[in-house]
Amino acid sequence: MKVKWTTFLYDVLLSALGSYGGPEAHYGMFSSLLVKKRKYLKEEELTEMIGLYALVPGPSSTQTITAIGYYIGGPVLALLTFLVWALPAIIVMSLIGVFFNVIGNTYYEPMLTYLPAVAVGFIIYAFIILSVKVIKDKRDFLLYSVMFLAAFLYVGFSMWVIPLLLMLGGFITLLPYIKELSTIKVKAKPRWWILLVIIMLALLSEVLLRFFDHSFFILFNSFYRYGYSVIGGGNIVIPLMIQDLVETKGLLSLNDFLSGYAIDQAIPGPLFSFAGFVGARSVIQMAFLSGIISGLSIFLPGILLVFFIFPLWQQTRHNQKIKHFLKGVSITAASLILMTAIKQSFLLEVDIKVYLVVVITTLLLITKRLPAPLIILLALLLGFIL
Repeated sequence: MKVKWTTFLYDVLLSALGSYGGPEAHYGMFSSLLVKKRKYLKEEELTEMIGLYALVPGPSSTQTITAIGYYIGGPVLALLTFLVWALPAIIVMSLIGVFFNVIGNTYYEPMLTYLPAVAVGFIIYAFIILSVKVIKDKRDFLLYSVMFLAAFLYVGFSMWVIPLLLMLGGFITLLPYIKELSTIKVKAKPRWWILLVIIMLALLSEVLLRFFDHSFFILFNSFYRYGYSVIGGGNIVIPLMIQDLVETKGLLSLNDFLSGYAIDQAIPGPLFSFAGFVGARSVIQMAFLSGIISGLSIFLPGILLVFFIFPLWQQTRHNQKIKHFLKGVSITAASLILMTAIKQSFLLEVDIKVYLVVVITTLLLITKRLPAPLIILLALLLGFIL
């Protein structure tokens, strides 16, 4: 299907403006707009990408939508997709960091009241859509149930549990065909130079930090390290930032950090954009530039990994053995989204109005009665009024 780039990038911008919460909520937006409405790709392909990029370091939803851009128009459109998706949120969070002292808690806190409930609604929608697509028979449901239980019990112990479960799910569905693996052929040679660039940038940032103590080098080193060491999305990186930037380096106070994180929940787009706020608050003298550097630095290694992995996925995904593996990964990914929906529901404020917002959001998404950005706007107004 031939796609006009400007039309696709406009839809990416709509996705960015309507995506709240973590990666699981973003996937609901991708499925609703990019798959169901625009038909840029199939639900099966989206699910495979979700599972694939949940296995590697970096911001998984950002990697997924960048890969969709690669799928439609190649590496140039992939880069443009990333910029349209992530840059608005980075700029907004950097500006909020710049003007944070002017913004009073009294004005923004009430508007945030129902946004967590809306995010849970998006997660539930993503779980419903993906689960219906990947569960085809009793064996799929059994694997789905086992992986859900394992995730529910063990994900909290380590950030490595999620990729391990995804790999395990893939190998379980591949196991009956393991003897035939030798028939898999990949024509494209892996772009090893991309991995070399990722490693060299990491080493270079460490070397420069030894000779120059400029704040920009400190920020690049810290945020680039978060970008290649975190698996599981924006929420996983928060404890690392607190330990490194607040407790060890003392670049900003914990109160500043947590207040900015609360605001980030109200800003559409990827959660990694929070780096823009932290960077801007860490270097007061050139706050906006610091925010942009921090935001782009945390995304850089993950986006480079998309350019390394996507051509390999494109070459191998139609091979039956790879499809068996990706099927298990997709089933596990869907079960992880269910686990996230349940755990996030438990964290919501115990209030009938909050639960009603979750139910209404989910129903509106399923029935397509209101577009996602309008749902978010209504939730903000509801919080402000009530």
